[in-house]
Amino acid sequence: MKRLAILRGALAGGVCALALATAAHAQAPRPFDLPAGDLSVTLEAYIRQSGAQLIYQPSDVRGRRSARVSGSLTPEEALDRLLAGTGLRVARDSTGAMMIVRPQPGTAGEGATGDATQVGDIVVTGSRIRGALPTAPVRLVTREEIDRSGFGQTGEIVRSLPENFSGGQNPGVLGATAGNINNTNQSNASTVNLRGLGTDATLVLVNGRRLSGDFLYQGADISGIPLSAIDRIEVVTDGSSAVYGSDAVAGVVNFILRRDFDGVELAGRFGGATNGGGFQQTYTALGGVSRDSWHVLANAEYSKQDAIKASDRDFTDEMPPDVDLLRAEERTSFYSSLGADITSRISATLDVLASERRATSISQSTLAAPQYQVDVTTPAYSVGGSVDFTLSDTWKLTTTGVHSSSESKFWQVSPAIRSNTHLENSTQYFEITAEGVALSLPGGDLRVAVGGGYRDEIFDQGSETSATVVSGSRNVSYLFGELYAPLISPSATRVGLNELAVSMSARVEDYSDFGSTTNPKVGLRYVPIPQLSLRGTWGKSFKAPSFTQMISGQPISLYNASTFGWTGGGTALWVTGSNPNLRPEESTSWTLGGEYRPWQTSDATFSATYFDIDYTDRVIVPISPSSRALVDAQFAPFIQRNPTPEEQAAVIAAGTSFRNSTTTPYDPSNVVAILFNNYANATSQKISGVDLSYRQSFELPLGEVSAFANMTWTEVVQQTIPGTPEATKSGTIGNVPDLRARAGLTWSKGGLSATGTINHVSDSTDTGVVPAVGIGSWTTFDANVSYTFQQSDGPLSGVQIALSAINLFDRAPPYAASPSRLQQGLYFDSTTASAVGRFVALNIRKRF
Repeated sequence: MKRLAILRGALAGGVCALALATAAHAQAPRPFDLPAGDLSVTLEAYIRQSGAQLIYQPSDVRGRRSARVSGSLTPEEALDRLLAGTGLRVARDSTGAMMIVRPQPGTAGEGATGDATQVGDIVVTGSRIRGALPTAPVRLVTREEIDRSGFGQTGEIVRSLPENFSGGQNPGVLGATAGNINNTNQSNASTVNLRGLGTDATLVLVNGRRLSGDFLYQGADISGIPLSAIDRIEVVTDGSSAVYGSDAVAGVVNFILRRDFDGVELAGRFGGATNGGGFQQTYTALGGVSRDSWHVLANAEYSKQDAIKASDRDFTDEMPPDVDLLRAEERTSFYSSLGADITSRISATLDVLASERRATSISQSTLAAPQYQVDVTTPAYSVGGSVDFTLSDTWKLTTTGVHSSSESKFWQVSPAIRSNTHLENSTQYFEITAEGVALSLPGGDLRVAVGGGYRDEIFDQGSETSATVVSGSRNVSYLFGELYAPLISPSATRVGLNELAVSMSARVEDYSDFGSTTNPKVGLRYVPIPQLSLRGTWGKSFKAPSFTQMISGQPISLYNASTFGWTGGGTALWVTGSNPNLRPEESTSWTLGGEYRPWQTSDATFSATYFDIDYTDRVIVPISPSSRALVDAQFAPFIQRNPTPEEQAAVIAAGTSFRNSTTTPYDPSNVVAILFNNYANATSQKISGVDLSYRQSFELPLGEVSAFANMTWTEVVQQTIPGTPEATKSGTIGNVPDLRARAGLTWSKGGLSATGTINHVSDSTDTGVVPAVGIGSWTTFDANVSYTFQQSDGPLSGVQIALSAINLFDRAPPYAASPSRLQQGLYFDSTTASAVGRFVALNIRKRF
C-alpha cells in the first residue's frame, strides 16, 4: 500500500504522461526536419513534429525507406512527400484523421503515388464518435505484436497482458480455494478478466459488437476467435457503462478482425511441452478479396491439443497421476466477413463467427470417487450485420443487429455419479446510432452521437438425469448520447495550452428485472505542449447480476470439517450457488494519466495511468480462503454452528443437489457447522493502481531494434459486510497479484526477426494456512525467432518460418502451502502460474 501511495503522489505531481494519439492535425505550415531512413522511425518523428493523428499498421511500413523532408509545410504536404516512392498512400476520413494504407490490387504498385482518398471513418473503442481522440486509457495490441509473441491461441494473448488477471474461467485454472468461486476451469473456455474484477465484468466485443456469455460464469469465451483472423485488439481499461451499458465495469476488449485482406494465406503450427504432454497442432486457411467498394473474407482454423497429466510434472506428484493439469481439446473455428457499398451513400457489412470446442478431462472430486471424466462440447456462433447511411457530408446513421449464442453440453462419468448437463446463453439486440457534427467551435467541430436499442438475454440450464430445469430471461431497452468538443485547436506556438478537448456521455437503461439506471461519464484531454498530453475521466457503471448468480441453484456438499481448518473432527455442510436476492453492482471510477514523447529521442513513448474503482454491492463469494473458514472470525456471519438435524434437513431440501465428499455416510449428529458460501453482495470493494508503459524503436547499423515494457500495480481492498474490517485481497492466493509486468526487445533486419520477452508476477501471501506464509514471485522468459523469405516469386515467396519458446528456461510454479479443496495434492496458485513449463512451437506460413 505504501508503494502504491508513492506512485499516486508521483502521478498527482505531474510526473506521468498520457496515452494514445496526439492532437488532430493543424492546417497551418510549420517547420519540418524529417531524416531519410527507415519509414517506421521517420513516421514517429513526423507525429511528434506535426501533432497529427496518424494510424498505420507497422507491418505495412516495415522495410520501407523514406527520403528526407524539410522546410515549412502543412502536415498533409509533409506526409505526402514522406510517402513518395514508398507505394503507400494517405486516406482521410471526414474528421481529418489520417491512415496510411497499401494500394489495392489493380492500382499503381511500388513507386506510385496518388491523391488522398476517403476511407471508412475511424472509431476507437471507448467512443462512438468518429475521429474522437480518447480521453480514457486505451491499449492497442497490433497484428505484428501477436506474431512476435510466439503464442498460438487468442486467450494466451489476452492472459499475457499485465492489466488482465489469468484467474477465473480459463484453461489451466485448477479449482482454487481462494479468490472467486469462478477460479475453476469448468468448460476450457478462455475469458477476459481485466483488473481481476471477474470474467463477467469485462465487456467483450468483436468488430464492435457484443458476444454472448459462456457457461455458468457468463464471461464471453474468446477461444473461438481464430488468432489468424485478428487485425488488432483494442483494450479500454476504464469503466464504460456510459457508452456500452452493463458488463463494462472493468473495461472493454474489442477484437477487430480482418476485413480488407487480399490474397490467400495458409499456416500450420506444431508444438508441445518439453516436460511431456500438451502437444498442439493448428492449421489455418485465410482467403479474401478486397476492392474499393466491396470485400469478402473467409477464415477457417482447426486446433488439437493433448492433455498434460499430473504424472507429467514433479511438483504435482501428490495428485492422482491421471488427473489433467491441462485438458485435451479439439477446436474448429470459422470467421467470414462480407461488405459492400450498395450506393454512394449506403454500405453494409455482415460478419459471421462460429466455433465448436470439444474438451475431455480427468478430474478429482471426492475421496470415495477420487477421479471422474468430464466431456464438454461447446458450440457457439455470432452473426452481426450493420447498414450505414451517409445522410450528409458530416452525418451518418448506422443500424446494427446481432444474434450471439454459446451452448455447453457436459457429460460427467464417475463410479458414483453420471450426469448430463446442458447450459445455453444467448444475446440478441438491435441498435441505431446517428453521429455527426452538431456545430463548429473555434477549436474544431463539436461532434455528437445519439441512439438507442433493445437487447434480449436468455439463459437455460437443464439435465437429462434430473427433472430440474432452470431458465431466465431479461430484456433491456436503452438510450445513449455522447459528445466530443475540441475547445482549443492544436498550436505548437501556444506553450502551456497547445490543445484542449472534453468528452461527455450518458446512457439510460431500463431492465425488465431491475428497473432503470443512468450512467454518466466525462473526460478531458489537455495537451500543454506537443510532446506531452494529459487525460482524465470520471464515470459511473452498472452491472446486473448474472443468471448464474441469481437462479442457477444451490448445490450442497458434505466435507470433513478439517477441510475448513477445524481440528475437532466431524463434518460440515458446504452451501454454494445462486442467491435470488442479489442487488445490482454499481461503481464510480476515475482515471488520470498521460503520454510523453520527448523531442530529443528519435522514437520513445512513456505513458502512465492511475485508476480508481469504488465498487458497491459487488457480487462475491464471502468465504475465501475456504481452508480457514471455521477458524477465522471474519467468516462467522456466514457460518451456522452446531445445526440441529431439522435445520440441516431444511438446508438440504432447499438445495438443488447433495454430494457426500467424505468417506463415511452422512450423519446429522456429526455435522459441526453449515457454511453458506453462495453469492452475496459485499458492502464495498475498492480497486486502485497504476499502469506504466514504455515503447521505443531505433535504428542501429546491424538492424532495427524496438523495445517495450508494460507493468501494472493493483490494490484490492474489500469489506464484506458492515462492521467487519477491510481486508486487502490483492497479492493473496487466488487473487490478482500486486504487480504484473511484461517487457521485451525485438531485433530485425531484412526478413530475420528475433524477440525476447520477460514476464513477471510478484510474490504473494498464502492466506490459506495459519500463520500465513509467502509465495515466491514467478519470472519467465519467452523467445521467438522468425524469418520471412525475401523472394518476390517462386515457391519460397511469401513464406515465413517462426520458432518460439514460451517459458524458455522452464520455470516451475512457486510453491503454495495450502492445498486445494477441489484438487488434492495441488501446491501452487494456478491463477498466476502455469503447470505447462517450457513450450516449444514451430510455425510455418505461406501467403499467395
